[in-house]
Amino acid sequence: MRPALLMALAMALPACADGDRAARCAELNDALAVCFPDDFAATDCRDVSDVDIDNLVAILDSDACEAVRDALPSDGDMRAARCRLFDDDCAEPLTPPPVYRPTRYPIVLVNGIDTSPLFRWSDRIVTVMRRLGGHDVHLAIDTPYETPARRAQDLWRQVKAVLAETGAPKVNLVCHSLGGLDCRYLVSPGGLHWEVPESHAEIVRAVASVTTVGTAHRGTRAADMALGLLPDGDVGRAVESLATFLGDAFTVDALAHDVHLREAVQALTTDEARAFNAGVPDADGVIYQSWAGFSRPYGVAPPGFDTLLAELCRDDDGGSGLVGWSGEHDFMALSLVATADIVGDDPAHPDVVAPNDGLTAVASARWGRFRGCVPADHMEQLGQYDLPDVNVRTGFDVAWFYAAVAADLAEQGL
Repeated sequence: MRPALLMALAMALPACADGDRAARCAELNDALAVCFPDDFAATDCRDVSDVDIDNLVAILDSDACEAVRDALPSDGDMRAARCRLFDDDCAEPLTPPPVYRPTRYPIVLVNGIDTSPLFRWSDRIVTVMRRLGGHDVHLAIDTPYETPARRAQDLWRQVKAVLAETGAPKVNLVCHSLGGLDCRYLVSPGGLHWEVPESHAEIVRAVASVTTVGTAHRGTRAADMALGLLPDGDVGRAVESLATFLGDAFTVDALAHDVHLREAVQALTTDEARAFNAGVPDADGVIYQSWAGFSRPYGVAPPGFDTLLAELCRDDDGGSGLVGWSGEHDFMALSLVATADIVGDDPAHPDVVAPNDGLTAVASARWGRFRGCVPADHMEQLGQYDLPDVNVRTGFDVAWFYAAVAADLAEQGL
C-alpha cells in the first residue's frame, strides 16, 4: 500500500487552484464520502486553502483510497502523513523530554466515555511513562456510555485491585474527558461511598491525587445541542458529530430511546455539570489539578483567538500555561470539526471563538490547581490518532507530556 500512497502524494504536489471554489469543496466532500463511507462528516472548506483542497482531492481520487484510509491521519494533514510514512517534514519535540523520576504511588490512567481501541490510552503513552519515567502505570477501563456514578464503581474495583497487586497505600488518578468526573465522584463526600460498603474515609485514603485532562467540568455545548437543549441547535448534526467522535454509530432515535446512552451524554451537558458540581464537592486530603487542550479546524485560528488563548491558559502558579508550544496550531481531527465552533460559543467572549479541543472548552476543563493547556485536540490527548510521535505543527509529544505530568507528581511527593 505504501507505493500506491507515495504515487498519490506525488500526484498531489503542487496542484493548481483553478475553478469554482464551492464546486471544488463539493468534489472534496464527494471523494471523502467514498473513501470514508462510515466515519466521516462533511468538511466546511472556508478555512482550507485552495491548494490543500486540490491536494486532498487528488489523493482521494487516485487508486490509493485504501492506503489513505490506513495511513492518512484523521486530521487530514498531509505534512503529518509525509512525516509518519516517509520520515519527511517532521518536527523536533518542544515538550520537555522524560526524566526518570518514579512516583511514590502507582498511576492509574482512566478512560473517557468510550472504550473502543481508538479512544483508549495509547501503548506509547504507557510505555514511555513506564520505561523512561520509571512509573508504575495501570489502565482502568470504566464501562462505556454510563454515568459517572455508575462508572465510579468500576473505577473503585480497579483501584482496589491495583492496591492489592502493588501493596501501595494510595494511587494517583490521571483521568481523561468523562473519566475526570468518574474520578471526582469516586472520592467526593457526596459520591461513591453512599453506594459501596467502604466508607468515605477508606476511599479517600486510597487516592493521593486526581489529575484531569480535557474534562468538561462545566459541561460542553456539544452535548447540549445533541440533546436539543439549544434553541438554535442542529440536533441531527450534533448527534452525528458526537457519534463519529465517540467511535459509535448511534442516531438521534437511539439517543432518545437508549436510557444509558442518553444519561451518559446528559452527564456532559452544562446544566448537569452545574448540578454535579453542587452535589459532588472535592474531598479534603486529595490533590486536584487539571489540564485543558486546544486545537483548531485545519490549524487556522480566527481573529482574537490567540489573545484569548493566552489569557485562559495562564496557570494558577502565574505562568503562561503554554510552555513548549511552537505557536502554530494543531490540525483538529476532522470528526471534531463540526462541533468546534459550537463548543467555542461562549457568552463571556461573544466576539471570538473560545479556545477548545473540539469537545471541551478550555474554561470548562479547569478544576483544582489549573496547570495550563496542551496544543492537542480531544483525541490526540490519548495518543490514538495515527499521527507521528511529535506533532508536526506544534512540536507536542503527548507521551512525553504524560511522563512530565507523572514526574511532577513525584516532585510533589506523590
